[in-house]
Amino acid sequence: MMHNDTPLTRALTQQEAKVQATPLDALKLARKHWLEHSRLNMGSLAEELGVNRATLFRWVGNKDLLLGEVLWSFYRVLFDQIIEDAEGDGGEYLAWACEQVVVRIMENEPLQRFIRQDTEYAIRILTSKSSIIQGRSIEVIRGLLQSEADAGRWRSPIPLAELAYLIVRVGESFLYGDIISGHDTAMPHARTAFRLLLGAQQPAP
Repeated sequence: MMHNDTPLTRALTQQEAKVQATPLDALKLARKHWLEHSRLNMGSLAEELGVNRATLFRWVGNKDLLLGEVLWSFYRVLFDQIIEDAEGDGGEYLAWACEQVVVRIMENEPLQRFIRQDTEYAIRILTSKSSIIQGRSIEVIRGLLQSEADAGRWRSPIPLAELAYLIVRVGESFLYGDIISGHDTAMPHARTAFRLLLGAQQPAP
């Protein structure tokens, strides 16, 4: 007797139940929802994925963690593009890269819309130590600093971990200072601030 009743044959004859969604499907759909609405509705996500809310929360932890992963997926692309676009090396290259992070986040309309719609919540997700955004941003910046230091093109004035943290916090000040403290930091000063932190040579006036 031939055993030809395989999953493939059942799928081809539409006898197999719909394939279940996965946690990665949840992230993909959440990205789509966030781009369209700048917010996430866990009930709507679960319904569209074909799973119950308990399953969705088991996959992603909670709404804040899922939103953090959604935002980080866009941040990661942004960081990679900046590194790819960069020219030069040493402190000036690092200062340019850090400045570009700030500039491109400022120019990201979905992110700015998210901040406008729910400012307090957005700032908590983007800058809180309990969110993944700040921690992962620090790690990416630290890796960038490490690569220049290892290549002998730049020497850090302070331990790399501390410097990476300071760079991220300074970047947050330029991005969200008017919201966090009421102090509107002038964007043209961003590269100067990063040069000072990185010990890069200042251009002649």
